[in-house]
Amino acid sequence: SLSFIAPSHLLGRSQGRSFPYACRCGRRVLSLHFIFKSPMSDPPLTVLRIILAVVIAGGAMQAAGGIEYLVALAEKILRKHPRSITILAPMISWLFVFCCGTGHILWSLLPIINEIAIENGVRPERPIAASVVSSQNAVCGTPLAAATAALVGFLEESGSVDMITVLMVVIPATLLGSLASGLVMMKRGKELADDPEFQRRVADGTLVLRGHKEEKVVDTSSFSKQSKISVIAFLVAMVAVVLLGVVKSLRPVLADGSTMGMTDIIQIFMLCAAAVICLVMDKKADAILEMPVFKSGVFAAVICLGLCWMVNIFIGAQSTFLTETVSQFTNKYPWVFIIACYLVGNITTSQGSTTAIVIPLGLALGISTPVLLAGLGHHRITLPDSRCLRESGRHRF
Repeated sequence: SLSFIAPSHLLGRSQGRSFPYACRCGRRVLSLHFIFKSPMSDPPLTVLRIILAVVIAGGAMQAAGGIEYLVALAEKILRKHPRSITILAPMISWLFVFCCGTGHILWSLLPIINEIAIENGVRPERPIAASVVSSQNAVCGTPLAAATAALVGFLEESGSVDMITVLMVVIPATLLGSLASGLVMMKRGKELADDPEFQRRVADGTLVLRGHKEEKVVDTSSFSKQSKISVIAFLVAMVAVVLLGVVKSLRPVLADGSTMGMTDIIQIFMLCAAAVICLVMDKKADAILEMPVFKSGVFAAVICLGLCWMVNIFIGAQSTFLTETVSQFTNKYPWVFIIACYLVGNITTSQGSTTAIVIPLGLALGISTPVLLAGLGHHRITLPDSRCLRESGRHRF
């Protein structure tokens, strides 16, 4: 059955048809049951619920203008300290992606980073490349990202670790990694004053430099009240989720004596944040459906429903082989799993769906939680991020 699944998936991805391929996974599920007689397995419904709740809240914030407001705040900070942009830009990128739970905010930051860097004689590829890496690091660190929320859901279901343990590892690791990316890029390439290609573009008018006297002043007071409330509502929900994850005694004890799990808490507070935002924004709630944050989340959810369900069936059918044979190899060479995370990430082009594929497989193989967390940070440079890197390549000299 593996030979039936893998080549067809690689073909679908190589032709850029990941989304319709995920929809066609129903045919493969049918074949696994009716032809190969594989036991039935459930789709990852918990992960689907988390992904949808998070992207609904993120889409609502974007529809209300909250992400544009965050971008303006970031620009204001960067323009106050332009000479330190190579270090400051990746740190700002990490912070804002961490706060809003999506890397889409970076698309609006890249032109600003490029403009400020050139105006101050800093090679733009330095802060741009570091910011791309930092934004992906932040997706690993924020509890509101679909991928990280899915990871927490799987690990809590398996009884491995809880959310706070995951965050205690990924937040400092990704933050320090973002700082390191800026330091590494500090001396990358020639200085603009010594670069003949840059000087040629300035001389022939291809690149027009704006002097310091024309320095742009960012006015964040012009943003509407709804955009600011949307950011506050989203951040309050995030703080509440983290607080309830840290202090377990604050979680409600239900009528049956059980304590509410973090996956349910994430969904409740994200939907509450979305409801508050919908009440204050001047657009209809249908506008959320058109937001890039929402669309990217639904993309991950569809792949999760189709592809991950098929993978779960395969894992269930081959559990004996995986645990007795493959696990011996992966436990001896855990780096193989990390490489697999990177490859799957480039195949699916979705961070959330990659998590939903590789984490159940890693748990079935008996891979330790530290290695699972290490693998989480190695499937981030996927196709959308490559587009960011190509954008930075336009400003190389």
